[in-house]
Amino acid sequence: MLSITSTSVLRHSTTRISQRRESRACIRPSQAPSTSSSLCEHCTHEGRACATRWRESLGDYCRELRGWYRSHRGMLALARTEDLTYLVAPGHLRADDALVGFFLDVGLAPQDAYRAWTITVLQIAGFAEVWDSWHDHPPGGADPASWTGLPASAELPHLRRLAGEAAAEPPDELFESVIAMLTSGIAAMAG
Repeated sequence: MLSITSTSVLRHSTTRISQRRESRACIRPSQAPSTSSSLCEHCTHEGRACATRWRESLGDYCRELRGWYRSHRGMLALARTEDLTYLVAPGHLRADDALVGFFLDVGLAPQDAYRAWTITVLQIAGFAEVWDSWHDHPPGGADPASWTGLPASAELPHLRRLAGEAAAEPPDELFESVIAMLTSGIAAMAG
């Protein structure tokens, strides 16, 4: 008989969070691996992206992180509902340190590197949690291909205008616009 306790769920969740952080740390922004299984093979911390290719590198990183979030459905919900900060060991922060280092290497000031780091993670996590989650696991009877995120009968003037002009955009296409907006914002900060 399989016994599931809150301790076993927490242990599993902590392990998965650790694996996520290690996976993010292992991504070499200038050479993102093509499969999630190869993310942590030969993990090194000297593989920061070249500043001349930072846009491509950031896009690769974001796509890999989005893929991780999609394949680990429910982890964001757990992170929101449980305070797991006491379980974070210094090694778990390597991924965050690597991403901040990437932004510093691009030429951002420390305060802007902090902003770029938090906004990048929030944008990717939010997209996976809201948009991808709805498309990957739609409510019964819903058609993900036609979903625009707007109510079918928008009563408010600005949403009604968007509903009339918005076409259903595949999630991958919309995600690329998220990356474009993210890189534009970082470029503006880098001056």
